[in-house]
Amino acid sequence: MDRLAKLLADLDEDQKQAVLHGEGPLLVVAGAGSGKTRVLTYRIAALLARGLAQPHEVLAVTFTNKAAREMAERVERLVGGGLRGGFVGTFHRFALQLLRNHPAEAGLPPRFAIADEDEQRLLLDRILKRLDIPAGRLSVRAARSRISAAKNALVGPGALASRARGDAERLLAEVYEAYEAELRTAGAVDFDDMLQLAVSLLERHEALRKGLAARFRWLLVDEYQDTNLAQARLVRLLGGKTPNLTAVGDEDQSIYRWRGAEVENILAFEEAYPGARVVTLGRNYRSTEPILRAAAAVIERNSRRRPKRLSSEVGDGVPVAVYLAADEADEARFVADEIARLRASVPAGEIAVLFRVNAQSRPFEGEMVRRAMPYVVVGGTRFWERKEVRDALAYLRLLAAPDDALAFRRAIHVPARGIGQVAMDHLEAAAAALAAALPAAARRLPEALSPRARQALAEFFALLDALRALAGSAPPADVVRELLERSGLAAQYAAGDEDDRSRRANLDQLVAAAAEAGERGLDLMSFLDEVALLTDADMRREGDAVQLSTLHAAKGLEFDAVFLVGMEDGLLPLRREGSSEADEEEERRLAYVGMTRARRRLILTSARVRRINGQLLAGRPSPFLLEVPREVVEDRAAAFGRDPFRAHAPHPFRHVAGPAASLAAAPFGPRTTDHGPRPSPKHPDGWRPGLKVRHATFGSGVILQVQGTGAQTRLVCFFDRAGRKTLIPSLAKLEKV
Repeated sequence: MDRLAKLLADLDEDQKQAVLHGEGPLLVVAGAGSGKTRVLTYRIAALLARGLAQPHEVLAVTFTNKAAREMAERVERLVGGGLRGGFVGTFHRFALQLLRNHPAEAGLPPRFAIADEDEQRLLLDRILKRLDIPAGRLSVRAARSRISAAKNALVGPGALASRARGDAERLLAEVYEAYEAELRTAGAVDFDDMLQLAVSLLERHEALRKGLAARFRWLLVDEYQDTNLAQARLVRLLGGKTPNLTAVGDEDQSIYRWRGAEVENILAFEEAYPGARVVTLGRNYRSTEPILRAAAAVIERNSRRRPKRLSSEVGDGVPVAVYLAADEADEARFVADEIARLRASVPAGEIAVLFRVNAQSRPFEGEMVRRAMPYVVVGGTRFWERKEVRDALAYLRLLAAPDDALAFRRAIHVPARGIGQVAMDHLEAAAAALAAALPAAARRLPEALSPRARQALAEFFALLDALRALAGSAPPADVVRELLERSGLAAQYAAGDEDDRSRRANLDQLVAAAAEAGERGLDLMSFLDEVALLTDADMRREGDAVQLSTLHAAKGLEFDAVFLVGMEDGLLPLRREGSSEADEEEERRLAYVGMTRARRRLILTSARVRRINGQLLAGRPSPFLLEVPREVVEDRAAAFGRDPFRAHAPHPFRHVAGPAASLAAAPFGPRTTDHGPRPSPKHPDGWRPGLKVRHATFGSGVILQVQGTGAQTRLVCFFDRAGRKTLIPSLAKLEKV
């Protein structure tokens, strides 16, 4: 059997169609668990086996370093070697490599720095203070998020200013322009600049663009539904109008709209690339049939999607369990009880508790601590974000890029060497007067500094010079080890208490990481670039411990058992003021992604009441929960003597028959810890959470919360036609139903 026949023997019919496609654009619509990574890697191997492509002609991009490593390793196993001269990596790695190779053409210094998230926040904080902008008008977080969105949409400060409508948008444009100026002064780019500058570079330099297009004749893009405008434009520039482009994705799993992802990129693929072939993968190799049926019932309500059906190759399994808890504490107890039972046959690392927002982890963490259950919160402080590691990285960045002002501002203060704010002000002024980078100005030891500060700076730069000389001949690990000892960074943590031991261990891990990078042939600059490109997705799954994770952080993972918790209207879907239909569809996709992380067991939970911002609020089951077909559900609430079939307010978006009756009918209200019923507190006028009401304009609804008494009474209600409203009952003329 030849190599191609061996490859095809591993594929189903849908996968074969995608793998054997010849020239021209191809969209592979790959539903959850349908083998999209297999299709991508086997397509690369098949192109090489058929002689259609040479290794150096392949460019394959994805979104996380972890996914890129897996793809590269699979291709290497399939073809018996790596793609020599080709590229397998993330969009940002490709863009950074392009900018490193052509800094002058991109308008960058030869050794430009990469501003990390903390440095971006510090820059914006300085700008907002300098412009005297209070946090109430524009916070650092909001400014950073909105500037990031503008960059991902390829909108610069000038374009943002010209299209600004209102004072708020003009203010943002002013801050954006100042932020870009600060980055240029520091000789730095941020994460979003990599894509924006790479696109600009290719648009302005036709010869470079044509050279890359001629070299990379075969383009493959993973997770195409998550591409933003900049990434889609980059692909277009590399491939042209009729490229040999394979895009793999699933609009049902597009969940990053909040950071610029455009689901329209995949939905309008055939318009962007006329004549494109579309192949849909319809077999799921991950989840049981009940899980797929439950997830399909939720996602099929979205209008902006391609109709598709996934069939399970795993077969039948246990029903999807649904539990209606009294409150978040009861929910956490139930989940912990179930995990304890599951651990008899399922490793802790194969169990996940998924939620919409980070704050939901608290009761689950508390319950697991009490029971001594091993767990990890995905998305906690990452190794590379820890203070002691970032301090050391600042020194290393100055060795690689001596004019890195952002790294200088951090390193000069650690360990403390008597350089205070007054000295920094003198240095900033000297840099401005000399039109020089801050480290270059500091190296001149300005006369305005005190003798003590000048001596400290002289010693600091002498240390850097010695370490830079070492870096020219020694592997990265030796440089890091020497840095930690000679700078005093390691000596800071010599007290011997638990916190110091932990920080010292992290520095030891930094040496180990540098050693591993050296073994792969990376020099210091390449090692630092690799660290800068790491994302949360590259830091997941830690040992044999239950994973507590947001739904966004769980993307791309799978587990034997998944608890999708907090399925209440307002939490999943998360509702904010001004939410649109597009927001609702994204929330539905988020629920779908969470449900399809499960291989064998899926447990969905909601709470009748939940404490939010210190207030105990009545809730109602998520509309997504109400859409799950009854025939695939095991109602676990009934086991505790609850009657989930009692009448409750109708579903606010549509009338749900049969399949949703179990939860649609579930009453809300606090319960005692022994699961026995306890009536809600009575208001003097008879108002209470869960009471059905009717309004002349808003129609039928239900009271969620009662605030105040007498003339100060306010009712928070949810109406079928109007959604959430806060009313004064004496004025609203509500009718009790």
